[in-house]
Amino acid sequence: MTAPALESLVLGSVLAVATWTDIRFRRVPNEWLGLGLVAYVILSYHFGLDPWMALKGGLLGLLIFLPFYWLGGMGAADLKLLGLVGVYLGPQGVLYSALYTALAGGVLALLALVFHASRRLPYAVAIAVGVGVYEFRSFMSP
Repeated sequence: MTAPALESLVLGSVLAVATWTDIRFRRVPNEWLGLGLVAYVILSYHFGLDPWMALKGGLLGLLIFLPFYWLGGMGAADLKLLGLVGVYLGPQGVLYSALYTALAGGVLALLALVFHASRRLPYAVAIAVGVGVYEFRSFMSP
């Protein structure tokens, strides 16, 4: 299996667990985010991935949604999850994923309004959808 395939598999697994726990318990355990980071370090060691690209992507992922966290519109776990996405996808990948995440979050918010759901939305769902759209588009690009 190639490094990009393993990266996608690990990131997808972390996002799946984050989505499930956010829907079920309204929280994303730090342990899963930490495991995702440790897995990246292991993949980086074995496949010679660029640690600087991962660091830049992780920091950018945190910075993108930091204002929303400060304003109380997003939880800390969502912020850390997008940071982890940045580690795996790098700066360009996290920018596109954040854009798709914002669009998915808007749809999620509209659905919550229509169905009179609680104000606390499981934003890991939007993050997973955003990353999924980015990965799909990347896979389909020539």
